[in-house]
Amino acid sequence: MKRIALFALMVLVISPFLIAAGQKTTATTPEFAVTPVLPSNQKQADAGYFDLQVDPGQQENLQLRISNLSDQVQTYTIAVNPAYTTDSGAIAFDRAMPPLNQDARRLNTLISGPEKVSVPAKTEKLVTYILKAPSQHFIGVISGGFYVSPENDSSTNKSVSGVRFTNRFAIGITTILRQDFKTPNPPLLAMTKAGIGTINHYAAVQATISNPSGNQFGDITSDYALSKTGTKKALITGHFVGQAVAPHSFFTQSILLNDRKLMAGDYSLKWTAKSGDFSWTKTLAFHYSGHLPKNTLQPVVNKPKTKAPDNPQLPWIITGIAIALLLILTGTWGWSTWHRRHNQ
Repeated sequence: MKRIALFALMVLVISPFLIAAGQKTTATTPEFAVTPVLPSNQKQADAGYFDLQVDPGQQENLQLRISNLSDQVQTYTIAVNPAYTTDSGAIAFDRAMPPLNQDARRLNTLISGPEKVSVPAKTEKLVTYILKAPSQHFIGVISGGFYVSPENDSSTNKSVSGVRFTNRFAIGITTILRQDFKTPNPPLLAMTKAGIGTINHYAAVQATISNPSGNQFGDITSDYALSKTGTKKALITGHFVGQAVAPHSFFTQSILLNDRKLMAGDYSLKWTAKSGDFSWTKTLAFHYSGHLPKNTLQPVVNKPKTKAPDNPQLPWIITGIAIALLLILTGTWGWSTWHRRHNQ
C-alpha cells in the first residue's frame, strides 16, 4: 500500500533542479614599465607623459626609461605613432598610418630614434630620441605617442577545457606638442557624410564626423535622428556620450538598425553635438538603394515570451487521472481486505 501511494505521488509531483557551473579565470600583468624623462620645456611638470611647448624648428632630445621587471633579457619594439580617433569616439595611437585629414601633422615625421631596444633582466635602460619641431608656425596641438611592446609579448594560459588564451601588453606614452597659446583655437566638429552601411556585417546608419581643427578635445555628447526626407518622425535615433577626437581626424559613427528594415528611398540624418560651451548641428540628405552587402548578418532579436494558451480540457484530464488513481488505490485496498478475510 505504501509503495503504491509513493509511486502515485512521484507521478504527480516532479521537482526540477538547476546546477550552475563556475569558471575560474586568471589575470597577468606586464613585466616591464616605461617612464618618460620630462625635459625643461614640459608644460605640465606633474604629468606622466610628454606635453611640450616648442618653437618653430626647435630640436631636442626626448628620453624614455624602460624597466625590465622579468627574469630574462627582453627586446622591446618602440613605435612613434600619430593620434587618431577610433570609430567608438576615443583617441588612440596604436597604429602607424591611421587615416587623417590632409592638414594633419603626423608625430612620427618629427621624432626619430631606435625601433628596438634590448634590456637585461631586472635592469632599466634610457633610450634617446630626437624631436625636430615643424619649422612652420602651427596652431593647436600635434598629438600622438610612443607605443612600446615586448617582442615576445604573449603570455599564454590554458583553461581546463583546453581553450588557449593569449594576453598581450603594450604601454603608450602620450606625446603632445604645443606652440601658439595666444591665437584663438575653438574646437570644431562637422558631419561630412551620412548613409546606410554595415559594421561588423550588421546593417547600420553611418555618419562621418570630422575634426578639421588642430584642437584635441573630449566630453562630447552626440545625438542622431534618421527620418524619411520631408517628414519629422524619427525612425532611428542614437545617443552617445563621453567621446573625444584627435586633431585633424575623423571617424565613422554607427547606429545599428537591429530588426528594423528600411525601404529604398530618400532619408535625412540630423546630427547635434556638444562639448562644453560649444555646440554643432547639421542635417544631411541621402538616397538609400535598399541593397546591402550579401554577407550582412541578421541580428538575433529576443522576442518576449508569450503565455501558452489555456487548455479548457486540462482540468477534466487532471480530474480523470485523480479519479483513476483513486479507483486503483481503492480496488487494491478492497482486494487486499477480501483476500485476507477469505484466507481466514
